[in-house]
Amino acid sequence: MEGLEQENRLLREEMTTMQAKIDEMAALQTQVDELIELVQTLRAAQYQPPPPSPPVNTQAEASPSTIHGWTVSFNTPQQTIPEGRP
Repeated sequence: MEGLEQENRLLREEMTTMQAKIDEMAALQTQVDELIELVQTLRAAQYQPPPPSPPVNTQAEASPSTIHGWTVSFNTPQQTIPEGRP
Protein backbone atom coordinates (compact mmCIF):
# COMPACT_ATOMS: atom_id res chain seq x y z
CA MET A 1 0.00 0.00 0.00
CA GLU A 2 2.87 2.33 0.78
CA GLY A 3 4.12 1.91 -2.80
CA LEU A 4 0.78 3.15 -4.14
CA GLU A 5 0.82 6.17 -1.84
CA GLN A 6 4.35 7.07 -2.99
CA GLU A 7 3.33 6.69 -6.64
CA ASN A 8 0.27 8.84 -5.96
CA ARG A 9 2.49 11.54 -4.39
CA LEU A 10 4.84 11.49 -7.38
CA LEU A 11 1.93 11.78 -9.78
CA ARG A 12 0.55 14.76 -7.85
CA GLU A 13 3.97 16.48 -7.96
CA GLU A 14 4.12 15.85 -11.71
CA MET A 15 0.64 17.27 -12.12
CA THR A 16 1.59 20.37 -10.14
CA THR A 17 4.73 20.82 -12.23
CA MET A 18 2.80 20.32 -15.46
CA GLN A 19 0.10 22.80 -14.40
CA ALA A 20 2.79 25.41 -13.65
CA LYS A 21 4.29 24.86 -17.11
CA ILE A 22 0.86 25.12 -18.73
CA ASP A 23 0.26 28.43 -16.93
CA GLU A 24 3.71 29.66 -18.03
CA MET A 25 2.99 28.70 -21.65
CA ALA A 26 -0.39 30.46 -21.53
CA ALA A 27 1.33 33.63 -20.33
CA LEU A 28 3.89 33.33 -23.13
CA GLN A 29 1.10 32.83 -25.69
CA THR A 30 -0.56 36.02 -24.45
CA GLN A 31 2.73 37.90 -24.91
CA VAL A 32 3.16 36.44 -28.40
CA ASP A 33 -0.38 37.51 -29.33
CA GLU A 34 0.33 41.05 -28.08
CA LEU A 35 3.57 41.19 -30.09
CA ILE A 36 1.80 39.96 -33.23
CA GLU A 37 -0.81 42.69 -32.83
CA LEU A 38 1.92 45.30 -32.33
CA VAL A 39 3.80 44.16 -35.45
CA GLN A 40 0.60 44.27 -37.49
CA THR A 41 -0.12 47.80 -36.28
CA LEU A 42 3.42 48.94 -37.07
CA ARG A 43 3.33 47.28 -40.49
CA ALA A 44 0.01 48.96 -41.33
CA ALA A 45 1.39 52.35 -40.28
CA GLN A 46 4.63 51.86 -42.20
CA TYR A 47 3.13 50.72 -45.49
CA GLN A 48 0.38 53.30 -45.94
CA PRO A 49 0.32 54.49 -49.54
CA PRO A 50 1.42 58.09 -50.00
CA PRO A 51 -1.32 60.61 -50.70
CA PRO A 52 -1.98 61.17 -54.40
CA SER A 53 0.08 63.96 -55.91
CA PRO A 54 -1.75 66.94 -57.39
CA PRO A 55 -2.40 66.75 -61.13
CA VAL A 56 0.35 68.19 -63.28
CA ASN A 57 -0.60 70.46 -66.15
CA THR A 58 1.64 69.63 -69.10
CA GLN A 59 0.32 72.34 -71.45
CA ALA A 60 1.51 75.92 -71.20
CA GLU A 61 -1.33 78.33 -70.79
CA ALA A 62 -1.04 81.73 -72.49
CA SER A 63 -2.81 84.59 -70.85
CA PRO A 64 -2.90 88.29 -71.65
CA SER A 65 -0.87 89.05 -68.52
CA THR A 66 1.94 86.84 -69.82
CA ILE A 67 2.29 88.74 -73.10
CA HIS A 68 1.39 92.18 -71.76
CA GLY A 69 4.13 94.76 -72.13
CA TRP A 70 6.01 93.20 -75.03
CA THR A 71 6.93 95.45 -77.93
CA VAL A 72 8.04 94.16 -81.29
CA SER A 73 9.45 96.49 -83.93
CA PHE A 74 9.92 95.19 -87.48
CA ASN A 75 11.45 98.38 -88.93
CA THR A 76 14.55 98.52 -86.73
CA PRO A 77 17.61 96.78 -88.19
CA GLN A 78 18.97 94.11 -85.88
CA GLN A 79 22.61 94.57 -86.87
CA THR A 80 24.30 97.78 -87.92
CA ILE A 81 27.73 98.43 -89.33
CA PRO A 82 29.53 101.36 -87.77
CA GLU A 83 30.26 104.25 -90.09
CA GLY A 84 33.63 104.12 -91.78
CA ARG A 85 33.71 100.38 -92.10
CA PRO A 86 33.29 98.75 -95.45
